Amino acid sequence: GSLKDVTMHEVGHAIGLRHNFRASGSVKLSQLRDPAWTARNGLSPSVMDYNGANIPLQGEPVADYNQVTLGAYDYWAVEVGYRQWADAESEKRGLAALLAKAHNDPMLAYGTDEDLGNNDPLINQRDMGDDPLAWAQRQMKLSRELFQRTVTRKPEPNDDFSIVRRAFSRLFATMGSSLPLATKTIGGVHTARVTASADRPLVKPVPVAQQRAALDLVVNGFLSSSAFKFDPAIMGRVGVDHFERLGAGRTAGVDFSVAQQVGNLQRGALDSLMNDGLATRLADAEVHVADPRTLLSFAEVQDKLSGAVWAELGASGAVNVDSLRRNLQREHVRRLASSLVRPAPNATTDVRAVYRQTAQRLQGRLQAVLSDKGSASNSLVRAHLEDSLATISEALKAPLVKQGA
Repeated sequence: GSLKDVTMHEVGHAIGLRHNFRASGSVKLSQLRDPAWTARNGLSPSVMDYNGANIPLQGEPVADYNQVTLGAYDYWAVEVGYRQWADAESEKRGLAALLAKAHNDPMLAYGTDEDLGNNDPLINQRDMGDDPLAWAQRQMKLSRELFQRTVTRKPEPNDDFSIVRRAFSRLFATMGSSLPLATKTIGGVHTARVTASADRPLVKPVPVAQQRAALDLVVNGFLSSSAFKFDPAIMGRVGVDHFERLGAGRTAGVDFSVAQQVGNLQRGALDSLMNDGLATRLADAEVHVADPRTLLSFAEVQDKLSGAVWAELGASGAVNVDSLRRNLQREHVRRLASSLVRPAPNATTDVRAVYRQTAQRLQGRLQAVLSDKGSASNSLVRAHLEDSLATISEALKAPLVKQGA
């Protein structure tokens, strides 16, 4: 199936078709679980998309794993390009009728390479279905399910444990590929390639409920205190893959660095949520609605983010922060302090104001916790909290560094 998929895709390029990364967005996830539907229609209306693997969750029916047939868009695009007409007038009328179909038929939707950066969550590589957020959630669940199957399988006497290391690597890789699908929804816009006859807006903000759901997914799946918890017994079975030469084998050391893998994912989440571009997109959405107060704001994003990163400060009893969480909190504080002291040259006024508000609230929470001498579970945690408070306090007092200084 995979070989056929690739062959059809490359033949499409040979006859002039470009990538269509929007194509899969017209298929419902429920249809992907229907073997009869995928056999008849494929996984997507186009082989020119980069379609993901249609792997079932445990207990789900098995449909086609790969694109096995041409889709509706492919037949339409070939007809537009290659259909023979009786005369010039017939060609003019016929092409106009064919092109008009794309305005109303979601199976003919189109978005190519240049559209990948336009923040439309329906234009992606390696996703499937009309709900990118649901696909991201599904992939995260699938990655944990496959990981759990691997580590709980009873090994044969001669098995080595490099398979556990590969399972860890796949887990983090799949979660990493799911993250952009969620973050692209936050501040995202739906775009359209239509003419005036379609009477549709070219740009429309993603519904606020979907943006908040995406924010919850990122916060709970990547930044919460429960996001990355592994059984110590499993960690002791992560073996070295002596046949891997590109980073996961012996060159990476004997132990598997969960801290490095988790850190990479969490920095990616912070990159997306603590981003001046996101603040600009959220502000730009105001001109598209009658009441901007109904929109997701950059302040709401930062409040949700800070609450998740520093969740331990609101827990009852002594505050305990493990090493993975300390790494995340240090990264958050570093970014806050840097944005206050030396904001980006093109940062909007809202960005620094929101970061100052976030830092002041965090400062108050840290002061309240540290005022109780027995609040920290041990001296290392207290040192971490004191250092974080000092960094935030100094950044709030520091003068603004002018650009070019």
